[in-house]
Amino acid sequence: MKREGFAAGIAIGPGIFKGAGGMDDLQGVGGDLNLRIGTTAGGNLLWLMEVVAGGYLVEVTSAEVAGGVDQTYNALSTLTFGAQIYLREALWLRGGAGFATFLEREGRSGVVEEDSRRAGVGFIGGGGYDFFRRGRFAVSIELASTVGAFRSGPLGQASVLLGLAWY
Repeated sequence: MKREGFAAGIAIGPGIFKGAGGMDDLQGVGGDLNLRIGTTAGGNLLWLMEVVAGGYLVEVTSAEVAGGVDQTYNALSTLTFGAQIYLREALWLRGGAGFATFLEREGRSGVVEEDSRRAGVGFIGGGGYDFFRRGRFAVSIELASTVGAFRSGPLGQASVLLGLAWY
């Protein structure tokens, strides 16, 4: 199959989040959205800019809230620049590095406290298999891992995604 020119993709699926170091209390199961755009650099190589946004809800027991339960939404987002290489016609690996952000949106008010925002370095790695292809369109199953490295420690997520790509 010949790959040339513009490339774009989207993937969505469940993800597991886990922090370490100063962020070891952060863990949960949520969702992940992956958007990518780029260009081909040959028959088996793509250059990509990739945005990954994922998050999960945490229920917190609190005597200050009516009903005794409140929710916090934790979100990890990355913007990375990298490459995807095809090892076989439909089997590929992808990786990149860039920027990461993390925030905690607490309570029903949705207020984001200033000290809950973090910025750092982001990394993504993964692989996939294009199980359906027609022309330049492909549907894939993907395994991806994203890590945000912050001063207080790293936060990572691992996801299983269903992807759509055009290249």
